[in-house]
Amino acid sequence: QNIVPFQNKTTSSQQGNKRDIHVDNLVRQAELKGVNLLRMPLGMERRKSNTTKFNKKKVITWKIELCFHTPTAHTTSSTGDNCNDDGSKEHIIPKMLKVESQMSETSTLSEELGKHLDVHPGNSTIRSQLRSFANVPRDKLILFLKRLPCSSAAPQYYGLDRDATLGENLNGKTVIEFP
Repeated sequence: QNIVPFQNKTTSSQQGNKRDIHVDNLVRQAELKGVNLLRMPLGMERRKSNTTKFNKKKVITWKIELCFHTPTAHTTSSTGDNCNDDGSKEHIIPKMLKVESQMSETSTLSEELGKHLDVHPGNSTIRSQLRSFANVPRDKLILFLKRLPCSSAAPQYYGLDRDATLGENLNGKTVIEFP
C-alpha cells in the first residue's frame, strides 16, 4: 500500500531538484525499455538505498539483490515456493544475500553469477560462502524474480533465463525500486 506509481508532477519545492529529475528520467527510461518501475515514498529505506541509474550511454545500471536459497530435501514448484512432500508450502530464508550496486541491463545473469561462483582474484570469501552453489553446474541453477504485485501470504515468481540479459529478463515485469 506504500508503493506509489510514478506521477510526472513536480511541486514548487521539487522544481530544480536534480535528484527528482534523474528519478523521473530513470522511470521514463525503464518504461521505454518495458519495465514498470515503481518508486517507494520519499524517506523509505529501499528508496534511499537505490543506486539504479540511467547513464550517458543510454543504459540502465540496476542495483540488484541476489538471494541464494538452498532447497534441501524439498522440491521447487513452478511458482518458486518450496513444497513439502505433502504439498504444503514452506518459504526458505535466503542462505546468503548479495547486493550488486551496478549491474548493466546488457549483462547476462550467467555473467553476474560467474562473478560470485567462478574462481576470480578477490572473491574467495564470497565463493567459499556460496560453495554449495559454485559446485553445481550452472545449467542446474534456477533463477526467479518475485512477481509484483502479489500477496505476501502467497508470493509468486517469474522464472528467469540465465543466458538472457538483465534487460531482457526484466522486460514486461514490475519492480519496486530495484530487482
